[in-house]
Amino acid sequence: MEAHWHAFGYTGHARPRDSEARDPQAAAPPNVVDMWFRKPRSMMEGTFTQPDVAADWLERQLAESPPPANAVSVERHMKSARDALARGADAYVGYYTERGRFLVRAVLICPRRGERCPSPPA
Repeated sequence: MEAHWHAFGYTGHARPRDSEARDPQAAAPPNVVDMWFRKPRSMMEGTFTQPDVAADWLERQLAESPPPANAVSVERHMKSARDALARGADAYVGYYTERGRFLVRAVLICPRRGERCPSPPA
């Protein structure tokens, strides 16, 4: 199977409790990155075969719900994310938005050891 990325997302009122993060059935971001692959399918927002397309998706997501002005900017998050994706790695961003919501977006490389691909690319 060729390398590709799966995008996952969560936006809520606060950071979930640890019990929710550990529960594979809970629609909450996990406390271990690989656990995204075991979370409800509704949390998966896309599959990408090109790192630049995955980065574009992530940038749109962050721009729609930016961090507060005094926090790390979308541009800075994206510089790191684009670099990681271009190297074939994961991009993971989490912060409280300017509206006080807790946002997490993960773009994770697949295949990965010990995890089943949740949605192979067509």
